[in-house]
Amino acid sequence: MAARPSSLRDENKARWTGLPVIRLSRRETRGSSLTCPRCGERLQSDRRLRRKLWCSGCRIVMDRDRVAAVNLARRGRVRLARSRPPIILEAQGRASEAMKGNLKPTVIPGVDALKLTQPTKS
Repeated sequence: MAARPSSLRDENKARWTGLPVIRLSRRETRGSSLTCPRCGERLQSDRRLRRKLWCSGCRIVMDRDRVAAVNLARRGRVRLARSRPPIILEAQGRASEAMKGNLKPTVIPGVDALKLTQPTKS
């Protein structure tokens, strides 16, 4: 019963900050530290490495808790993507739209880098 209050606290904090809370079933969480988050190969354990696992495909050593966290986050994102309605581009607006009263579109340097034009020398 000690796990319930901490998970409830985490859910409340996530909702307070506007993050979605996704509950995964036991089936979805089973074996979360057994597969490599990079290539999907089954991870190997070694007594000398204790809490570390190694991937023969990637040839890397990873902490098993970190592997589980990455795999669970990926499974949660997949579940979230399936539950959301498709995004309609017209509803989002476009970066090239002009603001009301402004005839030129506003260029945001980090986002609209391709739209920046340099004056040509004639």
